Amino acid sequence: MAVQLARAVAHFIALCPHAQSVHDLVTKQRVVLEGGYIFDLYFNEALSKYSYTLVQGSRRIIGWDNASHHPGLANFPHHFHRQDGAIVSSPLTGNPERDIEYVTTELNKFLGSRL
Repeated sequence: MAVQLARAVAHFIALCPHAQSVHDLVTKQRVVLEGGYIFDLYFNEALSKYSYTLVQGSRRIIGWDNASHHPGLANFPHHFHRQDGAIVSSPLTGNPERDIEYVTTELNKFLGSRL
């Protein structure tokens, strides 16, 4: 696992009271959360690619990534998949150590209103 992702996961665990366990799935880290939620973190430093996705069962709830399929958005390629299916610009930078605090804050808000 990349050092940056390892630090980001450790920071997420420290800041997220809903986290229950972490699993290394080789290509990504999976954090099991309360309420049947899963938070998957993927970062490939060589390709400068990331994805942070909250899922429940097989359904993506919300997520951030930098796949280059939405060139019309501000801050392209960084974008956010909202729960309603809309895709909007994201303030993330592609640096997991910097981005994880914002992501954790948003996930804590989301989970706090549902758990």
